[in-house]
Amino acid sequence: MQISPEITDPVSDGGSASTALPEPAVIDLPEAAPWTGNWSHLITAWLFGTIVLAGLVVFIMHFGTIEVFVAKLRGANPLWLAAALSCQLATYVSAAAVWFRVLKRAGSPVPFRSLLRLAFVELFANQAVPTGGLSGSVMVVRGLMRRGIASAVAVTALFIAALSYYAAYFAVGLLAFVLLWHSGDLDAAWRALFIAFAFVISALGMALWFLSRSGDDLIPAAIQRWRPFAQLARMLSQVRVDLLRDPPLIFEAATLQSGIFLLDAATLWCTGRAVGLNVDVGSIFMSFILASVVATLSPIPLGLGSFEGTCTGLLHLMGGGLEASLAATLILRGLTLWLPMLPGLAMIRREATKPLAIGNAAA
Repeated sequence: MQISPEITDPVSDGGSASTALPEPAVIDLPEAAPWTGNWSHLITAWLFGTIVLAGLVVFIMHFGTIEVFVAKLRGANPLWLAAALSCQLATYVSAAAVWFRVLKRAGSPVPFRSLLRLAFVELFANQAVPTGGLSGSVMVVRGLMRRGIASAVAVTALFIAALSYYAAYFAVGLLAFVLLWHSGDLDAAWRALFIAFAFVISALGMALWFLSRSGDDLIPAAIQRWRPFAQLARMLSQVRVDLLRDPPLIFEAATLQSGIFLLDAATLWCTGRAVGLNVDVGSIFMSFILASVVATLSPIPLGLGSFEGTCTGLLHLMGGGLEASLAATLILRGLTLWLPMLPGLAMIRREATKPLAIGNAAA
C-alpha cells in the first residue's frame, strides 16, 4: 500500500489514537448475519436444531442407561468443569489476539479489552450461524469500523483472519483424519468426508486469497452499476496487500487460530474428565475436530445433532462409555453455545445495528 498522509482516529475504551489511510468512501459492508433483523427465522432454525438434538439424545439412550447418564451429569467434578470454563475463556483471548496483532501491525491498534468483546461476538456468531468462519469475522469488521478503524485496515484484517482460520482449520482437520487413519477406522464414508472437507476449505481459502490480491480489477466495470458489485469492488480496492504479503503475520495469525481449536479440544478433555470419561488426549482431539467438520458440512442449524452425534460416537468408538461420552459432549456444547447465547445475541444485535460512522469513537 502506498504511503499516505496520516489521519488520527479516536479509539474506544480510552485507547490511543490510531494511524490509518484516508478513506475515499465508507464501505457499506453487508450484514454480518442477515438474521439480525429477522429473529423469527433464527428462532425457528434453533428450535428445529433443538428438536433434532433431543431426538438424538433419546436415540443414543436406547443403547445406554438413562440413570447412568443422569448420574454422570449430576456427579460432574466442579474442578474439572472450572478448568473447562477456563479453556473456553482462553479461546476468546486467542481470537482477540488475532485481531490485535493484525491491527497493531497495520498501525491502527485497538485496546485489547475492546477486542475481547468483539471476539466473544465473533466466536458466538460462528457457532450460531455456521458460514465457514465468515459470519463472525464480518461482525468484527463492523465493530472495528464503529471504533474508528479505517475501512482499508478493517477489511484487510478480515481477509487475514479468514485466511488464517482456513489454514488452521485445514491443518487440524488433516491431523484429525490422520489420527483416524492411524486408528484403523478411516472407512469409505470418512474418506469421502475428508475429500469434501478438503475441497470446501481449500476452495474458500483460495477464493479469498485470489480476491484479496486481485483488487477491484476482478470486477468488470459494466457490472459495477449494481450496488453489491460496486461495494465489493470498493472493498477490494482498499485491501492492504503489504499486510497480506507479510508471512510472519500470517503465520502468527494461523497459530493463534489453531490455538482456538486446541483450546476447544482441551475443553472437551476437561468435560470428559469431569464425568469420568477415560479416553486419551489424541482421541479427544480427533473426536472434537471431526465432529466440527461434520457440523461445518451439515445443513442443520448450529450443527445441532450432527456435532453431538459424531462426537459421542467417536468418543465411544475410542473406548469411552456411551453415557460419559454423551455427557461430556453435551457439557461442552453448553459451554460453547448455550451458556453464551443470551449475552451473545445481545452483543451481536448491538454490533450489527450500530451505524458505521468511521472517524467516530465507539461508546
